[in-house]
Amino acid sequence: MKKFFLLLLISFLAVIVVGCNGDEDDEKIVITYANWNLGSPDSEEPNMERLMLKAFEEQYPHIKVEVIERPKEPGTNNDLGWPEFLSSRASVRKLPDVFMADDIPYYVIQDWAYNLTEIANEDPEYLNISEDIRNAATYDGKVMAIPCAVFYAGYIINQTLYDQQGQDWPTVTTTYEEFINLTKAAANHTSTTNNGVVGIDGIEHIIHWYPAQLNPDFGWFTLNEDGFHLDSDEFAETMAEYRKLQTDITFVYDALTYEAAKEDSPIDLSVIFPDGDQFANGNVLAKFDYSWSFGFMQKNINDGTYTWDLNFIGTPVVNGNKRVPTVSDFFVVASNTKHPEEAYLLAKWMGFGKDGYLKRIHLSKTVDGISQVNFAPLQNDEELLDKYFELYPAFTGLRTIIENGDFIVEPTKYLPGYINARYQGTYDADRIMGKIIEQLRFGEVQLADIKNELNNRINQIYNEAKTAFDNAIKQR
Repeated sequence: MKKFFLLLLISFLAVIVVGCNGDEDDEKIVITYANWNLGSPDSEEPNMERLMLKAFEEQYPHIKVEVIERPKEPGTNNDLGWPEFLSSRASVRKLPDVFMADDIPYYVIQDWAYNLTEIANEDPEYLNISEDIRNAATYDGKVMAIPCAVFYAGYIINQTLYDQQGQDWPTVTTTYEEFINLTKAAANHTSTTNNGVVGIDGIEHIIHWYPAQLNPDFGWFTLNEDGFHLDSDEFAETMAEYRKLQTDITFVYDALTYEAAKEDSPIDLSVIFPDGDQFANGNVLAKFDYSWSFGFMQKNINDGTYTWDLNFIGTPVVNGNKRVPTVSDFFVVASNTKHPEEAYLLAKWMGFGKDGYLKRIHLSKTVDGISQVNFAPLQNDEELLDKYFELYPAFTGLRTIIENGDFIVEPTKYLPGYINARYQGTYDADRIMGKIIEQLRFGEVQLADIKNELNNRINQIYNEAKTAFDNAIKQR
């Protein structure tokens, strides 16, 4: 009988424990999350972002993360477009608590974004992010999105190739003039026996970053608080420099391939350079790229595929200024969230937070088959930088750039009207903005002939969008 009662008591206690565990799970705060980098939930390949979400739940056991998967487009295997996905969720007030941003001004106008000012400005880790980066999505002092990744743009230098060509290689302190002279001296675009060496590959973005070196009041593409300045002396100097490069086939790969593509061109690329991809062959002196490419490059260095030394120098110094262009990703906390503090905590963990970033590093080193962390730490933190550059020892030039902390941010995701002002908006009856700027780049139109009209038009498009945005931000 005693044995029976003992078994009954054990069973009763087990029921209580199970019930308590169920209640505990029910009491967890649920934060919904959506991103375009989660891969398929059914994939057998490990996904860094999903592992990070799981680790967040382990770190904060009182919070449960619920991933909102994107549905497929009807009749296809393609994910629904990001704007369409968010719009469908917003229409029923069920935006994910935390979601990746591709158009922050639109979210503000639609009242999709939670004002994070009070939460963010009380967080010393947020304040440890470079002002150039964190202020991009701060409007009239209101924090409407927080950066979750930053990628740095500039030149990947093949140090071994410069050395083989009898020249010093450029470094993070090299001036623009030195960079041009060294690369021009080392390049060989005239070979007829496949021994050519590519000089500079990638000059398009000079028109975006160069003006900010000439005038520290300018940002990307001459932008400042007053708008764009395409009628300025700085932009005229930028376009003159760009045209000089775009017409110099002796060391600028962009210029050479442009001329080679013309009908009846005498240029035969097949006899100038070795077969194959020139960068993969180790045959490019200076290639414009982004730090998100470090992953495959470092892997190829580690496994011996690349037998040459690379480094990253950002953009060269101009008039004593070195302001490196960046591309930022941002998280938005939804205006319909019931738990803004916990949502912010998740966004921080997945992006700029120190604990979360260290977890990314740990996963990068311990999980087979995972893509290692592909963005440098957003905080200028010695421990985080040490850990990151253990993974990317070839690209230590970036560390100097980060520690210097002077950047310009590409405005695609945060500036009202930028896509239309720069690319898709109407210039005249026959051309969109992207087309007229392309014609400037290739000498089909002269800046002196259109600079006032062009500047007026880009600012008209921008100001129309900015006015609508300014009216919205006042209410947030």
